Amino acid sequence: MRNPGAMHSGNALDNAVLFDLSGEAEELWQRLRADRLVWLEHREGSDSVAVSLRSEPGDLAVVLRAVEAWIAANHLASARFELDGRAYTMSARPVALSPSGLS
Repeated sequence: MRNPGAMHSGNALDNAVLFDLSGEAEELWQRLRADRLVWLEHREGSDSVAVSLRSEPGDLAVVLRAVEAWIAANHLASARFELDGRAYTMSARPVALSPSGLS
């Protein structure tokens, strides 16, 4: 169902979060597509993953935590995303150190 050339209207993104990941976009799309509506967007020479938000309270937090965990697991420092027309940067949480100083 990958269609990187497809452009969605602004209405499709009204209830979605758009993660700008260029070289990593397809990997995140693969990770999230099992249990939510996601699609790839190609804008201005960059690939992004659009994630549709559900109407349940707290769904945005669920999506952000899932992407944050994916960023950390893939050893990425951060990811840019767009929500309601505003741009944000998400940084991966640093790995907690054990009492011995080793993680």
